[in-house]
Amino acid sequence: MNPEEIAHCQAVLGVAPGVTAAELERAFMKRNFALIKGKSGAADVPQPELEAERARLRAAFEKLGAHLRAVEAAGAAASRDGTAGTGVGRGLRTPPMNESVAASSAGFGDPALQKPPRTLLTPPVLTARDPADDEFFLLRFDDWKVNTFVPPLLLAVTWLITISPLGFFLKGFHVWMHEFGHAVPAWLCGFRATPLPFGWTPVEPEYSHFVYWGLLLLFGLLFGAGLLERKVWAMIAAVGLAGLQYYMTWRMPEHRQEFWWSAFGGVGGEFVLSTLCMLFFWVQLPEKFRWGGCRYVFFFIGATTLIAIWVRWGDVYRGIEEIPFGSMINGEDDEGGDMNKLMDGYGWKKAEIRRNYYVLGKWCWVALGLMWLVFALRLNRVADWVVGKVGSKEEG
Repeated sequence: MNPEEIAHCQAVLGVAPGVTAAELERAFMKRNFALIKGKSGAADVPQPELEAERARLRAAFEKLGAHLRAVEAAGAAASRDGTAGTGVGRGLRTPPMNESVAASSAGFGDPALQKPPRTLLTPPVLTARDPADDEFFLLRFDDWKVNTFVPPLLLAVTWLITISPLGFFLKGFHVWMHEFGHAVPAWLCGFRATPLPFGWTPVEPEYSHFVYWGLLLLFGLLFGAGLLERKVWAMIAAVGLAGLQYYMTWRMPEHRQEFWWSAFGGVGGEFVLSTLCMLFFWVQLPEKFRWGGCRYVFFFIGATTLIAIWVRWGDVYRGIEEIPFGSMINGEDDEGGDMNKLMDGYGWKKAEIRRNYYVLGKWCWVALGLMWLVFALRLNRVADWVVGKVGSKEEG
């Protein structure tokens, strides 16, 4: 390599002229990792240009690495030649001899007395590693084994814990999921709601601009972050939630709004929200959400809630257990309980209550099965490919 090429490679990798092989590899990994994770301004670079930048970085690393290996080999050869003399000036380097001089000095021109050529030990070859390989495999979203085998195993472990005596300590999650089942529909309808962990969710009856526009801003931020990092599922989730919020706030009649957040949403939320917590295990959110490890916690909370509510309403549907009338705070005689509202305020029969919640639970399991099948068959890559194609056309 000529000095201009060496200087260019050093500038691309951001290393000093006296860089060692280990420092060179660390510099390459750091810059390549920054490009993969969307840092150092790379989040604003279009995908084709980002891949081109990574290719340029790798080419500079390989060229400069080969140059360093050649320099190290030449230095090792010169060092051995300089210390193999008669002892005079031992330790001083001497210029390497060419083959004819070496042959004549070693065997005086006689081929039978010539020393065999020395074999130089080649330094280890520098291999460019992808920084994504250094990530703990359970935190990877694109690992087929994680997406296929971890959720069923985690679901089985959660089921064993739920039916064991330890399941008693998980009932707090079930109560809070029930209260969020009241609060989330209220938020989507534009009302203030505060889910409390002891079985009560106060909802203000007046419409709140703060709630509506605050949620819409969060959905917009989720979509923007997903777009910059090419996280297709985050974009789909943001668009779906924004559309649902618009319909429930501006298109849904007032009595239907109250039905969802006041009567049906408690038990319904235990089914739906717990399922969403589990479905989002496969959704790759933007890096700032730190979702790689948190998704296991949400999956566990969702799984224990879904299992508990499914078992309970399975018994209710088969007549083994009675419909849970009343409320947690005031007991079974409370006429303001969810099931009481469904019967007295909306005319539901006991058979309808049993059937509707049981059917809702079945559809939740179907949704989980379909999501698992999509990632087990790697059909999610089709969506990623479509988004990549659309993004490249827009940039072109």
